Amino acid sequence: MSYKLGLLLSLVFLVVVFLFAGDMLCISAIRSDLDSIALTVSYRISMDGKVSDETKKWVDQCGAKLTLPYLAPRIGDIYSFSVSREYKPIIISSKAMTITVKRSTIVGYYETLSGERR
Repeated sequence: MSYKLGLLLSLVFLVVVFLFAGDMLCISAIRSDLDSIALTVSYRISMDGKVSDETKKWVDQCGAKLTLPYLAPRIGDIYSFSVSREYKPIIISSKAMTITVKRSTIVGYYETLSGERR
């Protein structure tokens, strides 16, 4: 009898652990996705020397939000920005979480193979 009761109680805890692990896996996947989006945005800012409308549209199409400082980037500046996305967790919290990745790039640092600066 105690074996069956112990099994029932442990199943409840096991389900909670699986839900928690699912939340952590989803958060990790979203963070990885945001990291790749931020890397692409960093490359585009460095290449173009500005934050173009195409870059903003692309980030919106990816389902993320791009937060930029109020200053316009100049060649040679270190430009910081953040990319974020909302996530509604299963069990970690009852409220939506904002997952944010902050990155910096050097504006105009990219050079082509021929050596000319773009």
